Amino acid sequence: MNYSVKILTFISLLILSVVLLSDFINSPQTKSQNKTHLSLEPHQAYKQEPITPIPETLNLNIQKVHLGEQLFHDPNLSQDKTLSCANCHDLKKGGADGLPHPNTASLQKSSLPNQTVFNSPTIFNASFNFMQGWEGKTKNLKQQIAIPLFNPFEMGNKNWSKILTYLNQTPHYKQQFQKIYSSPISSEQVVDVISEFEHSLITPNSPFDLYLKGQTSALTHYELDGYNIFKKRGCISCHHGINIGGNLFQKAGIFKPMYPSQEHKPQLFKVPSLRNVALTAPYFHDGSIDTLEEAINLMAEYQLGLELPRDENQKIQAFLKTLTGQYKGQSLSYE
Repeated sequence: MNYSVKILTFISLLILSVVLLSDFINSPQTKSQNKTHLSLEPHQAYKQEPITPIPETLNLNIQKVHLGEQLFHDPNLSQDKTLSCANCHDLKKGGADGLPHPNTASLQKSSLPNQTVFNSPTIFNASFNFMQGWEGKTKNLKQQIAIPLFNPFEMGNKNWSKILTYLNQTPHYKQQFQKIYSSPISSEQVVDVISEFEHSLITPNSPFDLYLKGQTSALTHYELDGYNIFKKRGCISCHHGINIGGNLFQKAGIFKPMYPSQEHKPQLFKVPSLRNVALTAPYFHDGSIDTLEEAINLMAEYQLGLELPRDENQKIQAFLKTLTGQYKGQSLSYE
């Protein structure tokens, strides 16, 4: 067989293969199989979605996490030994405190009545926020830790001296610090271990995350309708990414002022994460809204400029409830 014949034979076989493959792909049975295959694999499609799943694990130092967890719950780190980080960020209450304002707010209100008192944000998944706090005054968890420790209206310490003395005089703390660090206990080490613990406070495997990873049965059609409405109506423009928020600042009241002070100066707040939002009422920076239904309606009115039909509100609520994840392998609940 000469070279020209070989080439013609190869081309003929190639054309035949393409025709056969086209017939197979376009057959009714195969079309049905392809459609089913795509619908059963949202983990392939989620890359096109504006929300991504939380990873199940992070690369963390377990010794630091365990030590940081103890310090996070230790009221002895406060000036009067009554307040720990967990008082405002209770892991059994969605990582917040369930109050419009923290218990410490009364002192601040009496001393500085014109200063805004903020609702305690959840500590869960805070490591995914681009900045910390409602006003984004700190860039990361390490910077944030010092604020409550030395805020006169919170843990009230004047300096690090008392904290370090307490830790050095507590045998089990001293021993654990020595296992991790080669130098004497320092403020940097305290911040390091607490922030490492806070980084561990992630809540993967919410029903919505499971859906994105391929478990279509994790969501009902009703909940999925809620997600589609959430995107269609524009909620997704601010609440997207791995934390479904927490990655930009936004004006509170785009279509009309949400608060009286906005008449002269617009208020900008970090868009809160919607992770575990069903567990973190009351809502907004001032803790003024008690229910998801009311929060959704207010956001629709002030941020989107529309009156949301009741059935759409209910479907969005159903979707938001699928964002409740797991901590240490157990689904979060409000105890």
